[in-house]
Amino acid sequence: MANDNKNDGLFHWNFDLHENDDSDFTDIDYSADAIDVSSEDPDIRPVIFVDGSYKPGQEPAEEPKKEADVPGDVPKKHKKSALGKKAGALVHKKKKDDIDYYDDQERFSEEKEKRPIPWKPIIIGGAILLAALAGLIIILVSRDHRKKVWAKNEDAAIEKLVKDYFQAKTNADAEAMKRIVVDEDSVNSVQMTLESKAYESYNDIRIYTYPGLKKTETGLFVTYNSKFWNIDTQLPTIAWFYTKQDEEKNLRLMPLTDKDTAEYKYIVSTYDGSQVEKLSNEVTAANKKAVEGDPVLKKYLAQLATNNYEKYVPETTEAPTTTAPVVTDTMTTEYVPEGPIGYVYGVEGSVLRMRSSMTTQEDNVIAAFPEGYALEIIEELDGWVHVKDALTNDGNGNSQNPGGLEGYVSADYLRKD
Repeated sequence: MANDNKNDGLFHWNFDLHENDDSDFTDIDYSADAIDVSSEDPDIRPVIFVDGSYKPGQEPAEEPKKEADVPGDVPKKHKKSALGKKAGALVHKKKKDDIDYYDDQERFSEEKEKRPIPWKPIIIGGAILLAALAGLIIILVSRDHRKKVWAKNEDAAIEKLVKDYFQAKTNADAEAMKRIVVDEDSVNSVQMTLESKAYESYNDIRIYTYPGLKKTETGLFVTYNSKFWNIDTQLPTIAWFYTKQDEEKNLRLMPLTDKDTAEYKYIVSTYDGSQVEKLSNEVTAANKKAVEGDPVLKKYLAQLATNNYEKYVPETTEAPTTTAPVVTDTMTTEYVPEGPIGYVYGVEGSVLRMRSSMTTQEDNVIAAFPEGYALEIIEELDGWVHVKDALTNDGNGNSQNPGGLEGYVSADYLRKD
């Protein structure tokens, strides 16, 4: 190839288009678009394009105009094709994944059917869960959610129970009392009869409650005024009680008189610093004021201390007696016994009952006497002693409050002087 330098603005090259060395050179006109090769053979018009391609016998075709490429952008015709390939790949992948999923599920189901059920851990775990649940239920049921303070009673059943108790005492109704108290055997009809001779009524009853040892039990602090027959001044009084349920779920009342019982100890332990302690102090002060302010009441309480429950007889009215008083020179009345004197003994803190007849019927008790009390002996009978309550003292400097009654007492509990 040779270059002919012509001054026509074109590059002229000589190419040997033949394989042998003897071939003549052919002039080629080179331009920016193409090199036009002139040849003596009209059939040979080779074209060499600038991009390096070579197509003999063809004219250079006009290249399509290209849109300016945006860096990072893909031509639309390629985008569609790329998206289609990508979508196809995704569809193919999804189908493959679905097939794999169902294969896994089928294989898992087969393995699950073949796998043995672990009964032992299931049973142990269930037992533990049930035990924990049962324990929680027991704890919740056993918890006492009652407010642990002394408060004024708002329970109508307790209100009625306490009022029935005092009504039975007033009426000396032993049968009614047995239906009220916890221990029926503790009901002493004789003692109730004696007390009813002294106590006319129980008024202004106020009840304060405190949760008991169990949910069905309640401690009671009761204040009331005791009214005695023929005495105007009432005596402020306090008492402890406790409520329980019997086998038929009926509410029963338990007077707290035995200091050794668990109920008594429990209620007393709640007393210090409580509201009822202040109330108790107020009632005690009112009791003392009533006693000191009324000599008649004070004297009658001294009579009750000797277990003489006869009604108080006002001084303006003479007490009934079967023996005429002896008038002495000093103009004082003093009873002079006609027979020997006997002393009550061996009763162990209780009382010796005087009866209207020589039988132990409950309704024939007319009086009761404490240990050491002096009685005039009228006649000694078979196991019984006919006596008279007419002495003002027991001969040992201890004053008595004679009722002037005659009756019968057991010979086993009366010591002759």
